[in-house]
Amino acid sequence: MSQPLRSGSTMPGSVLRDGAITLDLRRPPTRADLGFTEGRNERAYQQEPGGPPIAVTVELPTGSLALPAFVVSAEGDDHTPAGTSNPRPPQRIVIERTFADAAAARESLAADSALLGLDRSERELLLSRVAAGRPPAMAQQGHLDGLVRGWLASSVDVIGHEDPTVQVNYTFTANEYHNPAVDKVVHDGVFAIDLTRRPSRADLAFRAGYSLADVRPAPRAELTARLTLPAGTLERTAASVISTTTFAGVTDPTGTGEPRQTAVSLPATGTDQAARTLRADAALLGLDEAAVRAVFAGPPGTHVKTTLPGRSTQVYTASAQVELTLGQPGPFAASISYRFAYR
Repeated sequence: MSQPLRSGSTMPGSVLRDGAITLDLRRPPTRADLGFTEGRNERAYQQEPGGPPIAVTVELPTGSLALPAFVVSAEGDDHTPAGTSNPRPPQRIVIERTFADAAAARESLAADSALLGLDRSERELLLSRVAAGRPPAMAQQGHLDGLVRGWLASSVDVIGHEDPTVQVNYTFTANEYHNPAVDKVVHDGVFAIDLTRRPSRADLAFRAGYSLADVRPAPRAELTARLTLPAGTLERTAASVISTTTFAGVTDPTGTGEPRQTAVSLPATGTDQAARTLRADAALLGLDEAAVRAVFAGPPGTHVKTTLPGRSTQVYTASAQVELTLGQPGPFAASISYRFAYR
């Protein structure tokens, strides 16, 4: 169903009226609100060449924003076979703006920050970097997280160019951090999954008609994955818990299939902490302790990307995916993901 974005300003269903668009995000947007037509899960509106910017008004729970834009785009944000075969409501809306220079971008974002929920110090630090990123220095860009209000979340991306102009993209997402399926299973930041039995779609936060369940912590929040395994309880802070109904040879185009696998990705860490984490979790996952030690045994500078096989039960086969660079300093040298393929 999904096709590449193209200008929808004059196509049937257009919501552009006299060069203006109003988006009411005090409630979840519908397909009609963005002009999605049959067979498409996206729409884009572009400023006419030589014409004025699109006059965009966004109604938020916090107030009203006026955002002159050169592009307004929206998509269902589901690129699985189920997402490309079935109608999806708008899940990601991006309003693209451009400013003459970093000072103009700073002034506009300062005025919008309270409604968007942007952190002032983070905003000023990013805009200072962008202002300094002129030749011979490299152009700078960065991301700012904003409000999370129930189903709605906002963020801003600032992109500096080699010339003085600065692009600012305002993004609004629906159901990214909170939706009824997620809120049913995540309580006080804890996602508890019982893997002593085969989990259901509801257990893993699948929405009806979706083949992917992606559970992540909201910005400035934490998510704890608490897994009940036959050998005991494994509890870790998680960057994401992603489950799918697809697997090798299984596409699930209707989004109704049973869960096939779950991946619990841990936040990036230093190599020493990664070694401690894997050693601590080896017995619960059934990882070979000698294989765990071997991951960290090479000379500094060695890049390691490997999958450590774990225990097979009547419910799942476990494994740990590890990627790191030995001897690399800093807290982002290593990544770990625990995977459970259901039997």
